[in-house]
Amino acid sequence: MYELVITTAFGVESVTKRELRRMGVEDPKAIEGSILVNGTDRDIARFNMGLRTGERVYIKLASFYADTFDMLFDGTKEIAWEEYLTADAKIVVNGKSKKSTLYALSSCQSIIKKAILVRLMQKRRQHTFEESGATYTVEFTINDNQVTLLLDTSGKGLHKRGYRDLVAPAQMKETLASAIVSLSDMRWERPFIDPFCGCGTFVIEAALSALCIAPGKNRDFDFLHWSFFPKKEYREALQEALDQEKLDREIHFCGYDIDPEVIKLALHHAKNAGIEDKVHFQVRDVRELSSRFSEGVLCCDPPYGKRLGDTKGAKELTKILGERYRALGQGWSCYVVSAVPDFERHFGKTAAKNRKFFNANELCRLYCYPVDRRKEKKESNETDY
Repeated sequence: MYELVITTAFGVESVTKRELRRMGVEDPKAIEGSILVNGTDRDIARFNMGLRTGERVYIKLASFYADTFDMLFDGTKEIAWEEYLTADAKIVVNGKSKKSTLYALSSCQSIIKKAILVRLMQKRRQHTFEESGATYTVEFTINDNQVTLLLDTSGKGLHKRGYRDLVAPAQMKETLASAIVSLSDMRWERPFIDPFCGCGTFVIEAALSALCIAPGKNRDFDFLHWSFFPKKEYREALQEALDQEKLDREIHFCGYDIDPEVIKLALHHAKNAGIEDKVHFQVRDVRELSSRFSEGVLCCDPPYGKRLGDTKGAKELTKILGERYRALGQGWSCYVVSAVPDFERHFGKTAAKNRKFFNANELCRLYCYPVDRRKEKKESNETDY
């Protein structure tokens, strides 16, 4: 049993906590952009593979007070690194410091790595350390002189699902897009449209969720290369994920964009994700937005001033989106990410609620226009979208 730390983007903590509860975690605790849980080897595999909104999964190794480099060295050296790291481990140390006497990050990195190497060489009676093996990334935080040391099980961030291998302008992280989808009233039976789909992230993340496809099932993780981690746990977690898939569902998830080149990217990414026959992408101007369905969900991240285009154009686009949304009918909900000033006035409707978060370091809001579907409230707590 480990103490695990799952990091999240600002404003997404509650979404990740809800995900963890659906995965069987009884009491996840949110603290400053991270979620603390107790978990096993199987949980490490399940969380890395299945979390849609978490950023990384860490094993918490120790926490101790240090206001000098000697104390930092001694506290780090006390950890039983030989239980985790191999004799040829490639050790990477990263971290941050806030309101502490130890604020020189490069010096802290050097001290921590030196302490790890000294411990390993003493315990294993090694005279050299080649670092030619698997990667072990140690993350440290020093806050008010309180040091916390974590071991990164994920490797690449969990937003790197593996399907988005081509670059598009102003891409939103997959984890953040998934969190926004989760905050919407998306369900697999309900049509889903992104009228500014770009490279397809919203549509693909929504489809993966609707089909119960684990977002990390096709990617690599650092923990898979560690000798102490039982590979059987990963194989069983993968099989569990595959057993939960619902690939026979017929979904109507569409993405539109005025740019033919980004539509090509979206099609390419959908193929990489293995769902090219489940989603539809098409070149279409938002002015032509319509649907044959009487209900559904709009979810989008339209261009806004600082990111793409000019502010005046972004306001005009917001007005057009609001008009087209209302033309779809009362059965349609809408969820819009925007940094446009006075968004609701330009959109033409006051949001039921909005929430702040950062998209590529820019403060934005998610404006929510849900449909009152009270009879479905019970269903919203189910694990099955």
